[in-house]
Amino acid sequence: MKAKQMLSILTLLAICLFTNAQERPLCIDEGCGFEPGQIVYLFGDHVQLREAPTTESKVLKTLPIGMHLVIQEKHENSWRYKGVDHHFYKVDYKGTEGYILGGLLALEKMTINKVVHLFGRIKIGNEDYLLIRTLKGDGSFTEKSTKLSSGQFHLTSLGTKGLPTIEGVVFVDYVAEACGIEGGGIYLFQQEGQLHQVARLSQVSEAGAYYLWEEFIFPEDEHGVVGKILYKKEVGEYFDEVANWKKTSLETKELVWTHQGLGLAHQ
Repeated sequence: MKAKQMLSILTLLAICLFTNAQERPLCIDEGCGFEPGQIVYLFGDHVQLREAPTTESKVLKTLPIGMHLVIQEKHENSWRYKGVDHHFYKVDYKGTEGYILGGLLALEKMTINKVVHLFGRIKIGNEDYLLIRTLKGDGSFTEKSTKLSSGQFHLTSLGTKGLPTIEGVVFVDYVAEACGIEGGGIYLFQQEGQLHQVARLSQVSEAGAYYLWEEFIFPEDEHGVVGKILYKKEVGEYFDEVANWKKTSLETKELVWTHQGLGLAHQ
C-alpha cells in the first residue's frame, strides 16, 4: 500500500476516533441523564415540583420556565413524556427539595446577545426532534423545532464567526457512533433575537472505502472570505488500495446571509 493511501486511511480513522472521543454528548437515553450537583434549567412552564417521584403526588411549588435547580439524584421511577421515557429527578429549588420529570428540564441553556434559549428534545414515532424555546422579557416564550438525524449531539455557541449581520451562530454537532455512521450537523443563526435554521451538513467516512464531507468556512476561519460563507463538499471513493485507485470530487460555493436566508454570493 502506498504512503499517500495509508495516510488517507489513517486520517479517516483518526476522524472517526476523534468523533467518538469527544466529551459526553447531550441526549435523553439511559446513561445520558443529569448528574448529581449539576445546575439545570426548567424547559417546561408552570412545572410542578412534587413531593414524591410520581405524577399523583403532592405539589410543593409551581415553577416558571427558565428557573434554575440543582440535581440531587436520579430516581428509578420513569414516565413517558412526548414520546420518551424520562426518569424523575430529585432536585433542590432554593432550599426546597422535590421531584421533577427529566423531560421538563432543558438539555442545555444558551444566552446569545442577552437572549436566552433553552433546548429540549422529543420523539415522534421513530424520529427525534430538537425543540428550541426562546424566552421573552414578559415571561412568555416562542418555540421552534428541527428534525435530528442523530439522537446524540453537542450544542456549541460559535460567536458571530465574522458575520456582521448576525448576533451569533449555534452548531448542533451530531455524534457519529462509529465509522460509516452519518455525522455533521445543523447550523442555526440568531438574528433579531430569534434562531433560524440555515443548513444541514453531512459528514460520513468509512476508512479505506468512502467518505463524504460537507463544511462551512466562515470569514474568521483560515482561508475565510470577508462577508461570505464558503461551502465545501468533498466526496472520495477507493477502488483498489494496492494500486491507489480512487476517485474524488470537490464542490465549492460562495454564499451570503441576508434577512431572507442563505443564498449564492452573486445574488
